[in-house]
Amino acid sequence: MIKRVYWGMMLLLGLAGCNEEEPAAFDEVKGIYFNNRLINNTIVDSTNVTFVYTSANTMNVTVKVQALGRPVSYARPIDIRVTGGNAIEGTDYELITAAEMPAEAVNLDYNVQLNRTAILKQEDRELVLELRANEHFILPFEYQVQSGNDTTTVVRYRIVFSDRFTVAPESWDENFGGKFSQQKFELICRVLEIDPAKFNTTGGISPSMWQFIYLGMCDYVAIQVEKKEAGKEYDKEAFDPTTGEPLFKY
Repeated sequence: MIKRVYWGMMLLLGLAGCNEEEPAAFDEVKGIYFNNRLINNTIVDSTNVTFVYTSANTMNVTVKVQALGRPVSYARPIDIRVTGGNAIEGTDYELITAAEMPAEAVNLDYNVQLNRTAILKQEDRELVLELRANEHFILPFEYQVQSGNDTTTVVRYRIVFSDRFTVAPESWDENFGGKFSQQKFELICRVLEIDPAKFNTTGGISPSMWQFIYLGMCDYVAIQVEKKEAGKEYDKEAFDPTTGEPLFKY
């Protein structure tokens, strides 16, 4: 692995030194790799996303593919495969972008559509994309050396997705909402038609908005209690599934 990293870095340094006096050497390089970076320019080999802050049933994840060498006048097929994970194509995800480098381009936004399914509320789904060499592209290096001498793969990219919370949203206020639960959160957004994304930032839900939420949910749940006691059809999501107690009450 150390040798692959070393020669990969030597190749990058060599490319950085190329100029218009050495076009032939540069043109000979037909490498490809995943080039997904954070804001601080650190390259990453995975992403973890959730549907909890959107009402949409699909979500696109963009995986950036970078080619080395000069662009050419024709599209070049890229060998991208799903080689791992428990996600099922056609059910959990769709590969919606053609796996080819466009003509006159050296980068590609490869989009994977994730589908919101019921299982995501109980467990994660994941898939691993992998680049392979073909007649158009080689894999000049497998890893990128990061700060602290850590290495990150640039030929595999892992996507993990769910429809669950691991922590309460930034704007959740226990003074009004009580102890956080995903059931409460989804009930609020559905009944009061609030964009789930508003909860995802500090201050996204103001104190006055929280007062409106509290009063509105207390009224709604009280109506469901009356229906339940009268033997009428009611919203089961308004009650704690374990204790049967109303989720909101004055």
